[in-house]
Order: sequence, then C-alpha cells, then structure tokens
Amino acid sequence: MTGISDSPSLTSLLGGATSATAAVNSAEQNMLNQEDFFSLMIAQFQNQDPFKPMESGEFLGQIAQFSTVDGINTLNSSFGDLRTQMTSDQTLQASGLIDRNVLVPTDSIDYAGHGSVDGRVAVPTGADRITVEIVDARGQTVRSFVAEGSALGETFEFSWDGISADGVQQPAAGYTIRARAGQGQSELALTPELAGQVNAVRMDGNGLLLEVTGLGDVPFSSVTRIA
Repeated sequence: MTGISDSPSLTSLLGGATSATAAVNSAEQNMLNQEDFFSLMIAQFQNQDPFKPMESGEFLGQIAQFSTVDGINTLNSSFGDLRTQMTSDQTLQASGLIDRNVLVPTDSIDYAGHGSVDGRVAVPTGADRITVEIVDARGQTVRSFVAEGSALGETFEFSWDGISADGVQQPAAGYTIRARAGQGQSELALTPELAGQVNAVRMDGNGLLLEVTGLGDVPFSSVTRIA
C-alpha cells in the first residue's frame, strides 16, 4: 500500500506549475507587440538629438514596416486555418466515395483473376479506328478490342472478362492496357481511363489519396469520373 508520504507534495506541485507559468510568461515577454513598438517610438522621440531631429518620414516608414509584417503574419495564420478547414471538408466529402467506382487515367492494372477490367478511351478528332490491347507481363497480347468507322463515338468503352483470345482464363497478375488511335497509316498512343472501386480514403503529404481496387493509391485530383 502506498503511503501518503509517497505522493508529491503540494509545494512541489505548485512549484512545478509556477515554473511552467514562468516559462510561458517569459516567452510572451520576448515577443514584440504593437504596443511595445509604439513605446519604443515614443522613447525615440524623447531621446532624439534636438540639433539632429529624426524626420517624420523615418517614423512613418517604421510604422508601415511593422504594420506590413504584422499583416503578413496574420494573413499566414488565416491561410493556415483555411487550409486545415478545407482539408477536413475535402476528407469528409471524399469518404462518401467509398464503394463507388471511379475512372482513372492509367495504362496498368492488377487483375484479381476474376471479374472484369473496364475502361474507356477518348476518341481523338479525325480518328477512324481505335485499338485496345491487354498485354501480360511477358509482353504478349492476350486480348484486343478494335472499333472502326461508324462504331466510333466521342469515347470507346471496353470490358475484358479475363479470358484470352483463345478462350483461356488468365491468372491474377499485373497487365498493361495499350490504346491507339489510327488515321490512315498513322497511329497515336493514348492513355486509357480504367475503372476501379474505392476501398478507402486517406491523407498524406501529397494530399487526398483513394485506395482503388486494381489501381492502388490514386490521387483524388486525377479522378476523371465518379460512377
């Protein structure tokens, strides 16, 4: 059983509190506020050489400089508070994306071995065909999709069910999605937009990140569509 004598004394507690208060007061005393500045200015007036009086412009310049610095500090503090508020609001709003599907510009995906890989490609003006290829880690094309002529619209949507061109179910692995737009003999590489489900939302030093199935961590700013 602990005796009363083992407890910290009231004197020591008060002493610790006094030390902490003194430290805070010392820090506050070391700060130069606007009242201190005007006191210094008055002291300058009182102690100036009467044969070499300081020009009023010097005092006005000092006041302007102090006001500018004080205003900048206040503005920085306000911006900091605003940023914190905006970050909190953005995180709260982004939490509503969990279990939603999003489209992200990327050419790679981790296929889970089941389900489908869905995406779309924006069709450039003048293109007469779009080709999308699913490529495995060995660089082999396992499936391709082609749209030509009247089948083209503003976007070309595709869906891969995990089956190769010869009817074989492909394993869970990373795949590359290659997209090209053609016009006559020329072709242009495109970046497809792939779909994935949002599993979680978190913040880091780079901003808001979405954890998306098959796509990993995705910056919120890169999302092009929310379904």
